Amino acid sequence: MMKVWLADMVLYRKYRPQKLADLVGHDDIKKTLLSQLETGKISHGYLFYGPKGTGKTSTARILAKAVNCIANRLTTNAKGKKEENVRRSALDVQHFSEPCNKCAACISITDGSYLDLVEIDAASNRGIDEIRDLREKIKLSPINGRFKVYIIDEAHMLTNEAFNALLKTLEEPPQHAIFILCTTEVGKLPATIVSRLARFNFRRAGKSDLEQVLVKIAKAEKINIDREATGQIAEAADGSFRDAVSILDQASAKGGRIGVLQIETLVAQAGFGKVKKFIDFIAKGNLKEVVLFVEDLAESGADISSFVRSAILFLEKLLFVKIGAVGDIFDDLDEGEIRQIRQLAGEFRGQELANLMRLLLISENEIKLYPLPQIPLILTLFKYLAPDDSKNVDQEDVQEMAVEKAAEVSNVPELSKVREVLKDTDLKEMQDDKKVKVKTGLKLKSVSLATIEKKWSDFLSQVKEVNIHVPALLRSTRILSLEGDKLNLEVFYRFHKDKLEEPKIIKMLDEKISTLMGVGIKFKFALAKKEAKPPVTVTRSDVIDIKEEDLAQIAQEIFSK
Repeated sequence: MMKVWLADMVLYRKYRPQKLADLVGHDDIKKTLLSQLETGKISHGYLFYGPKGTGKTSTARILAKAVNCIANRLTTNAKGKKEENVRRSALDVQHFSEPCNKCAACISITDGSYLDLVEIDAASNRGIDEIRDLREKIKLSPINGRFKVYIIDEAHMLTNEAFNALLKTLEEPPQHAIFILCTTEVGKLPATIVSRLARFNFRRAGKSDLEQVLVKIAKAEKINIDREATGQIAEAADGSFRDAVSILDQASAKGGRIGVLQIETLVAQAGFGKVKKFIDFIAKGNLKEVVLFVEDLAESGADISSFVRSAILFLEKLLFVKIGAVGDIFDDLDEGEIRQIRQLAGEFRGQELANLMRLLLISENEIKLYPLPQIPLILTLFKYLAPDDSKNVDQEDVQEMAVEKAAEVSNVPELSKVREVLKDTDLKEMQDDKKVKVKTGLKLKSVSLATIEKKWSDFLSQVKEVNIHVPALLRSTRILSLEGDKLNLEVFYRFHKDKLEEPKIIKMLDEKISTLMGVGIKFKFALAKKEAKPPVTVTRSDVIDIKEEDLAQIAQEIFSK
């Protein structure tokens, strides 16, 4: 029955590691965990951190199986005779090994039905109530196994209150409980939590490790794939085992032989030739051609973020050539490609390569924030190739392209806020001045409306530390625009506006937002039209210091809308 069920699964689930020995590329982690199992020195709390798809949750489940595997319950008495199913106290020294994957405990953990394994998705269960519920239930002894294992995935998403509630449990955990926190952003976890856990860093998989897994699966599934194609998948996966196997699964769906071209089309990835052409345009200082090249990439459906990563790795090879530290960086290239790399390296100075790599790294991070991913890359190219008018480039054509792109943006529904900010901008004036005038008046590198919106929850948390009622009022407002150093917010009730504009409160808000953003910002509140609806309703419990004489005014405002 188990085999039939597995046959219907997608490949990345079917070939998920089931033993520590199955983990690829994490030899140090395997060795440490096996040592802990064999000596019985199991920690009450673990922290598995690293990029997505590197095996954190899979390893957590393997550990849960190992400590609850029925085969591992075999112990030896004083006479050396084996006694089966002896449940020993957690205070006694217990010895474990790899899970057998055949007993009822191992099978039920694999299929997700084991009652003593609790997996919590912190992204959707991030509040204090969920952690309080966990604290109450953890006191109960395991139903079937030796340990109750709690796996908290995306642990960095927990709220501060939830972390505080969890901290007490981690300080004094029940003897039958093991916590495993998995996260891709360990920096967001409080130091008090991290200090109480055994930490394991899951690094991105190397290209050879990914290819090893892909070849093994292809052989088991009788998938006909070229060796070069597995290398292409490994590059596209960006160190993620899960992504690599998912791409292989998708590529094999049509049947037939899988080649490099098929993989490039599937993942919209640019190969060596395109990346080399891109860098070549930059080396020659040809801004117009490289911008057109990026636009063509975007229109063809290419993954701009993946392309930028490939360009950065290409530049790394050039930099290594410049400093004479080649090593094994050419292992994945043929002789012709190596010759082109060496030749192109001569077109740059070492510091130029370093600056370009730094700018592209920033661009790759900003791509995630833009609905049109090519825009951050185009801005980066313009900054690198034309920092002033002394460059011999046809900037007028680039400006016209930027204006045309701004016109296209007006047709994207998600950018309604941008259109509101720019609706009074005269496009004709932008063309005549040969530049796009940003209405915010702030330097792009200082702050942007997107950055403020991204850090808004952090800002509310800081305000709450000073006044616990003001964040409730701010949640019922709507951010409109950023003009110069003025952050415009729409307020839906006059009482709220009056409250937020009190000298002490608005001074505190200005100071908090300016400190958080690192640039001077002042709040400006505007009363919304009657037909407008607030995003969040604020009750009297949210603002307890309302005067009785104001209640009639508030009620009239609410019911007149």
